[in-house]
Amino acid sequence: MAAEKVSVAIISFSPYAAWYIAKEKGFYKDLDIDIKIIEGLSEKNAALASGQVQCINNTVDTLVLARAGDLPIKVVAYSNMSYGLDKMVVTEGINSVKDFKGKRYGSDYGFLNHMWMLMTLRREGMSFNDATQVSMLPQESAAAFASGGLDIDVNYDPFVAQSQKLAGSKVLKTSLTDRTWERGLISDGIGCNEKWLKEKPAVAKELLRGWFEAVNWWKENPEEGNAIIAKGLGWPVSDVKLNQHGAIQLNLSQNLGAFGVGGKPLCESLPEGAPKAPEGKGWGEVFGGPDCVAGYGPATWDMFSAVYAEAGVAQKTVAASEGLDPSILKSLDADGYTQKYNSNKWIGRLGLGD
Repeated sequence: MAAEKVSVAIISFSPYAAWYIAKEKGFYKDLDIDIKIIEGLSEKNAALASGQVQCINNTVDTLVLARAGDLPIKVVAYSNMSYGLDKMVVTEGINSVKDFKGKRYGSDYGFLNHMWMLMTLRREGMSFNDATQVSMLPQESAAAFASGGLDIDVNYDPFVAQSQKLAGSKVLKTSLTDRTWERGLISDGIGCNEKWLKEKPAVAKELLRGWFEAVNWWKENPEEGNAIIAKGLGWPVSDVKLNQHGAIQLNLSQNLGAFGVGGKPLCESLPEGAPKAPEGKGWGEVFGGPDCVAGYGPATWDMFSAVYAEAGVAQKTVAASEGLDPSILKSLDADGYTQKYNSNKWIGRLGLGD
């Protein structure tokens, strides 16, 4: 019998690209996986709604927005977490978040860096309007900041390298130093068409199993894995290393910990060799609890939904119970895959050299 075809959509971003390893290494025996690169968020959502693709990788905050916009999507897993990749670059004279008042910042509207700024203002007890957002794509924001047109660039590698060319500029904080990883504030997920999940549960389970096998293999074979990713994306290997140096791929245990259905959350199971964040203010106070907690996923989803609705980005809120579905993860765990795919090595350990 012919293998069943499943299409997944990603953007050009290496933490989303473990699918290429699963395909290259033949981890799927009964699935024919088709990997599509669709850069535009609206185009990607449309492809999922129409059935052109069955699953997508995207930032969790944009998946919240998609569900609030009635896209029939369920987040079934967390693919990766920002761990230094995202940065806030500021002009001379800005030394704290309190100094953001009256300033202009560049970020893509309704995207993770927009959410990070909104959450940053909220944690300091400031209004969302205390700083003015200028909606720009990452490369546009970096260019505008470097030319003196913005006070703050909320961006990520490799674009922040251009931002830092402005004389006197500095990195105020990163997703590593800001400890966003404790609560998954800059995280990415795998979302699938809800109807397809109901119609093809066995296929969906095999799709996710292969993803976690690929992530596990990549952690154990980073040189070869990076080369496969680079080939799939059409990137130099050095760009893959740059992405992975600021990100952590979550294994099954860390996924179960995120959903609060077993395992250990990332903040309790950081990879050996990954850089340690400096001590500082965590995000627990925003959620009314500790900084590091198992089961942070639903609370973070609900916070994203509330913040985007309050800021006028979303037209309504949507509960985590409508958008998160850990059932496949629980089934994989019951079958012993959490123990089988248990590598917790940091792919970024290879460094940034060519």
